[in-house]
Amino acid sequence: MKVFFFLLFLTSLTFGQTVKIENASFTIKHDDLTFYLDSDTNTLVSVHTITNEEINKLDGDRSDKWHKEKPFGPYKKEPYVNSGYDLGHLTPSNITSYDDTLNYHSFSYFNQAPQLAGFNRGKWSRLEKDVVKMLKSRKTGGIIVTGVIYDTDKVPYLNKSRIKIPIMFYKVVILPNNEVLCWTGSNVNGEVIKTELNNIVTLTKKNKIKLIFK
Repeated sequence: MKVFFFLLFLTSLTFGQTVKIENASFTIKHDDLTFYLDSDTNTLVSVHTITNEEINKLDGDRSDKWHKEKPFGPYKKEPYVNSGYDLGHLTPSNITSYDDTLNYHSFSYFNQAPQLAGFNRGKWSRLEKDVVKMLKSRKTGGIIVTGVIYDTDKVPYLNKSRIKIPIMFYKVVILPNNEVLCWTGSNVNGEVIKTELNNIVTLTKKNKIKLIFK
């Protein structure tokens, strides 16, 4: 694991499409999966690079072992109990099931944020499944960026903990033909809408990070 301040990270597929994430306080990399954290070690972004070959190896096997890793953040299970929030994956476990080690890392506390239970198990879950179906049908891989937006004007916390509750989740899928697909999901009313990349880039500035796609 490497820790950087004012991070500039670059990830790419063989077709050359890239995404840069600037100014996150910490980064944790596990092969195809990279987590970005704020200065309070709360989750900001998860970036997953997957190939068509890996998509075809998905078997749905799950680790289900939520765990801490350095730098230790505020996350633990107790504040979630009876809160109405799930430990909501950013990069979902199913799409990492082509590799047992990577699937284990998908259950890092740094790959989740408090997500309304109905939203997590409802419309957001359907979106995650639709992304996998789309990649399979197009016989392609991609770069999948999933992140959260916190309300910096008045940050809510989970049950007297230091765990920030995001107001929104977002997902960006970058395809080899340079097509970019984007969605946002409300962590208030559970609605998921398709949106434009510029809107997501603007939203992430609320958390003082910059997403650059090119």
